[in-house]
Amino acid sequence: MRTTARRSFLSLGALLLVLALSACGGGDGTITIQPVGNEMRYAQTEFTVSAGEPVTLVFENTADSPAMIHNIVVLNSDDTEDVDRVGIAAISAADTDFVPDDPAILAHTALSNPGETVQVTFTAPAEPGRYRYICTYPGHYALMQGTMIVT
Repeated sequence: MRTTARRSFLSLGALLLVLALSACGGGDGTITIQPVGNEMRYAQTEFTVSAGEPVTLVFENTADSPAMIHNIVVLNSDDTEDVDRVGIAAISAADTDFVPDDPAILAHTALSNPGETVQVTFTAPAEPGRYRYICTYPGHYALMQGTMIVT
């Protein structure tokens, strides 16, 4: 009886570890991010990747309000001035899906309507550090932010 309970406990622990790893990307370079319902917030506000390695960033727009159009724009810094400059410039970049031409942009997904999934693959910076990501749909960047940690 004790052996069965121990096996069940160990199996449950292994399952929880697998689920936790898959929710954060699982170490294979794939990171999945979703919004918090119909709010202008990312559910995952931090993830870690290895320096110089390929990263596939998947955005699953699980919102159901038609107003909740989002993207993910990864910056090559954690500088608030870069965040503000890119976020404000995005308002005038409707012809490029609200992604301005700015040297601070490392990578970005396409815009994602509610129910859509988009992705982008890029190489993580070679320099370990913190790199901000934001949504550049007009008015969203101030609240929709996260940090990519490069180790």
